[in-house]
Amino acid sequence: MLTQSQVTREFVNPTAELQRRGELLLFGDGRCAFACGALALWHWFDEQFARMARQAGAKAYQYPALIARETLKRAGYFEAFGEMATRVQANGAAQSHVLAPAVCYHCYAQFAGSRLVEPIVLTCVGKCFRHEPEGFESLGRLWEFTMREVVFLGPASWVEQQRREWSERVSEFAGSLNLEGEIGLASDPFFGNGGRGKKLLQQLKELKYELCLPVEAGRTLAVASFNLHDTFFGERFGLTLADGATAHTGCVAFGLERWTLAFLAQRGIEAAADLCRTSGL
Repeated sequence: MLTQSQVTREFVNPTAELQRRGELLLFGDGRCAFACGALALWHWFDEQFARMARQAGAKAYQYPALIARETLKRAGYFEAFGEMATRVQANGAAQSHVLAPAVCYHCYAQFAGSRLVEPIVLTCVGKCFRHEPEGFESLGRLWEFTMREVVFLGPASWVEQQRREWSERVSEFAGSLNLEGEIGLASDPFFGNGGRGKKLLQQLKELKYELCLPVEAGRTLAVASFNLHDTFFGERFGLTLADGATAHTGCVAFGLERWTLAFLAQRGIEAAADLCRTSGL
């Protein structure tokens, strides 16, 4: 199982060495590129999460980077996060689309108006774009990043069970890699109005947990989140169960660049090379 951070752990800053080796390009504007060993580790993490999803019965989808602005409006994205979405302007066309800030919004739009005969589990991976007002800091906060998600649509108790099983599964996975960190209740909202009252309500209902891994003394990164949405997206997108009740939804999200950075910071470049070599990458 995942162990809590210990002050005795020695962290390394892999950024400079990866850049020296030509395995990392940082453009300074919220974009990055991996190569060679760093890219192999990035792929390795995605394959582990995809494998977990397949074993859990998830159906895989590949969605586009573009998402209809109307979909995000329907999902309440602009209510919760203002104008953090990245606009797309095509010559002679209205601003009808933006670059997706999360992959799971595609899932709710895909099943909009559906009556679910049985629960649905999906997995998807894609580029996400969030132009946050805090700015960008190396690999820890990017404008463009990659997210693997596992999405659940079904009855409340089933969605809650899925979230619980995935938090345990991911905790065991991180522990198997000798990574230190902690899963804890998150304070920022995943959906809905971002006001203080809504944030407190979501905390009281324990709708969002995050796995945070230390990357240096006194600093952690949230590398995964485990989210319950209640009936928020079910109501917004007209998702119902076989008995006509509104469906509940939830998701687990993995930030692949952050997993790569956290592993390198805690275990080092050579450990990453050994891991990928053992896996045939």
